[in-house]
This record gives sequence, structure tokens and C-alpha cells, in this order.
Amino acid sequence: MRTKVITAALALFMGISLPSLAEAANAYATGSVNMRTGPGTEYARIGTIPAGATVTIRGCLTGYSWCDVSFAGRRGWASSNYLQALYQNRRRPIIHVGPIIGLPIISRPRPPHWGHRPRPPHWGHRPRPPHHGRPPRPQPR
Repeated sequence: MRTKVITAALALFMGISLPSLAEAANAYATGSVNMRTGPGTEYARIGTIPAGATVTIRGCLTGYSWCDVSFAGRRGWASSNYLQALYQNRRRPIIHVGPIIGLPIISRPRPPHWGHRPRPPHWGHRPRPPHHGRPPRPQPR
């Protein structure tokens, strides 16, 4: 009876802790890395991760080109070209070890309204249509 209780408790503990292991992994910046609001250089820079700093990877795009990371209380995106993870006691590029260590794949990045996505240059400089797009009311005669 006692063995069954211990086995059940162990199974419960593993069931709770294993999903959290698949959700995040630690990585190291190989140089100064720009943290951005989205996965690409066209997104705004929200900070810089210094060389050698430890970041938490929440997931990466297919192909492991960009990763959703947390650093110093902020969350953003970093190019995996500058991130390495520990695998077999050595730091290796994320693009090579991401699938091996089980980094989650993010099929759709966070929506742009979660950060400041660059706007087309004409935004804020367009003339507004009269009456906000509604036709004017006919004047009484």
C-alpha cells in the first residue's frame, strides 16, 4: 500500500514538473543581442542582452531562427544566431540543439499589439476624410 502511495505521488510530481521543463530553457548570449518586440529586425528594439548573460527561452520559430526570450524582467525576441544552450556539458548554438533539448516551437508569434511594431511612414500624416468617412447630411431648404 505504501509503495502505491509513493508511486502515485512521484507520478503526480513528474506530471506537474515535466510540462514546465518543456516550456522554458536557459541559454547564453554569445555577444550583445538586441531584444525586439517581434521576430525580425524590422521590429522595434526594446533592450540589449549583454554578452554572456543568461536568458530564458520560452520557444522559437520553426527552424529556430528567432526565439521568444525573457531577460532582466522583460520579454521579447532575440536572434538565435547569438544564443547558445548547454548540451552535453558544452554550449552549442540553439539552431543545432533546439530540437534535441526540446525547445517548444511557436507557430504564431505574439500579436503585434503586445509590443510596438513599426508603423508605415504615412501613419499620422494622412488627412482625415470629412465627417470621418460619412457623407455629409443634406442641408434643409
